[in-house]
Formats: sequence, C-alpha cells, structure tokens
Amino acid sequence: MAAMKLTDDQKQAVDALSTEPEHAGESKLAIFRSLPAKAKAMYFREHFLVPLLGAIIVIALAAFMIVKAATPATRPKLYAAVVDNAITTTEAQQLQQRFSTRLGQNVNIDSYFDTSKDGLSKLQTMLAAKQIDVIIAPQSEFRKLAGYGYCSNLATSLNATQRASLTNSLVQLRGYNDADDDNPDVSGSGKGASKPYGLRLANAKTWSALDSADSKALIGIAANTQNAGTARDFIDWLYRS
Repeated sequence: MAAMKLTDDQKQAVDALSTEPEHAGESKLAIFRSLPAKAKAMYFREHFLVPLLGAIIVIALAAFMIVKAATPATRPKLYAAVVDNAITTTEAQQLQQRFSTRLGQNVNIDSYFDTSKDGLSKLQTMLAAKQIDVIIAPQSEFRKLAGYGYCSNLATSLNATQRASLTNSLVQLRGYNDADDDNPDVSGSGKGASKPYGLRLANAKTWSALDSADSKALIGIAANTQNAGTARDFIDWLYRS
C-alpha cells in the first residue's frame, strides 16, 4: 500500500510541532504564538479546544445552578399541615389530588408533622416563613397550637356566609397573650382571650368520608397565611362536597 503523502501545509505544521529544541520549556501559549499562521489552527484544536469547551460547560452549569438557587420554587396555592396523623399519608395524598384537581392549581396536604419527633419545629419554621395556610390537628394538639398563637380568629378569617353556615362547628379556644412578651419567665401560651380558632371536622362531609379521619380533629387557618382565599375555599370544599 502506498504511503499517504502529506500536503505542504501539513508538513509545515508537523515540522513546527516536532521541533523540540526550538520550543523546549516554553508554555503551550508561547508555542502557539510562535507558530506560523497555517499551523496555529491544528495546534489550537489539539491543545486548547477540549479544555476550552470543558471550561465553557463548567461555567454554564455553574451559572444555571446559581440562577436555580436564586429563583424561588413556585409556591403551592394551598399548603395544609396535617398534624399527628389526623389522617394517614395515603388519604392525605388522595385529598390533595382531589382538591388540586378541583382548584386547577398545585396544592400540598402534608401529613408529616409528628410532634413526638420534629413535627412541631418543622411547623414553627414553616409558619415563620409564611408557608402554611391551613392547620389540621387532633383536638388536644390543636388547642396547644391555638394557644401558641398559630391560628387566626375565624370570626374575621371566614366570610359572612361561612360564619353563618358553620356556626355549630366553631370551637372557642384560648389564644396567645403577648402582654408579658418582655418577660422571659412568663409564657403567654394559652392565656389569651377565648376566640373561635378552630372548626370541628366531624361535621365536614369530605373529611368524614375518609376511612382514617380523626373525627375529633379540628381545622383552622394559619395566622399569617398568604392564601386566605384558598384556605376558605378548602374549608368550603371539606364541608359542602
């Protein structure tokens, strides 16, 4: 088989790259600068192209991650905190799917609030960040949460129609008294005025139809909800569906 002949340009490039004594100890950039114009393209492809493409990819990925981290995730239209297994996780997910479909928007009915573990700290953190809209809990635990000041007064949070139709479901509970907040030795939990902070879910048709539903559980609207309208819609749906 006849040997492949190199073109004059290829010979010139090979000669330039293989001249060891001339470029010994020089950096690749220095060698690149010293090469004739016709040899630079080949040398660039062999020594600079792959690292350059790699650097571009790394920079692009880093920029993407920074933008993603700086961009807040889309908040669900309703976030309901289900405390201490007021319903099972499976039925919470079913309830979430049904209300999400009805609403036509993303909702989250989160049943992972176990106060015997880290459920209370999780709830407190999310309430502080104004991420919780509705609280559902067994009666004894709901009473504590209302006493901490975590629930809104339903006498003002519900609309007039709801207050009229749900009168028999309203539960009066002691709220938080902030009069002694400056005194670290005095807690105002459960020492506030008695107000309708909760609703009995035993009278809610959708809730009662769930196999695992705690019949004595209460529901309330979070004190600093950002979705009060959707919270009211959710309560309507639970009681009227």
